[in-house]
Amino acid sequence: MKTYHHGDLKIAAIKKTVEIIQKKGEVDFTLREIAKSLKVSHTAVYRHFQSKQDLLSHIAEEGFRALVQSFTEEVSKARTPRQKLQASGRAYIEFALKNPGHYRSMFHHELRCATEQRPELDQIGAQAFQVLMEILQEGIKTGVFRKTDTLNAARSIWSGIHGFSILLLDGQFASLQSKAEINKGIDEHLGFLEKAILK
Repeated sequence: MKTYHHGDLKIAAIKKTVEIIQKKGEVDFTLREIAKSLKVSHTAVYRHFQSKQDLLSHIAEEGFRALVQSFTEEVSKARTPRQKLQASGRAYIEFALKNPGHYRSMFHHELRCATEQRPELDQIGAQAFQVLMEILQEGIKTGVFRKTDTLNAARSIWSGIHGFSILLLDGQFASLQSKAEINKGIDEHLGFLEKAILK
């Protein structure tokens, strides 16, 4: 059995679980499986995570924090609401493609259907959604986007980007294989979503 310094096992367990999810292409693991992969006792892992859902929530939180950082970096480079909307949409899709282990965890039904959630995950998830809300509010205020209910618009756009991301991640678009095809597909998809909100 391996030994880890305090806190190192928690980090190692998160990293190993992300690797397993990416390899399997789905959120399918047990804490015993993680412990075995790390060559530690399952009780050692349980000292850091109460359950599979608890571990999953930490991965999701890590993912949302990285997504918010990506949003912040890309949106800061844009000037207009239209550019910001395009930048955030592309950042979202590219995050999903580059971080499938985290992305699949962030929206997994075991977390979304939970009656209670860790406040840290709720807060960072809301922060990610707020980025889109603020872009739409700015666009509506400046007359670039048509007047509409911002929350409903944000939900629709987020859903459109999420659906495209997960289908692309699962290889469901046969015509989008090369990097150039994927980039063109992303641009065209974001363009269609933008048309729904343009004035």
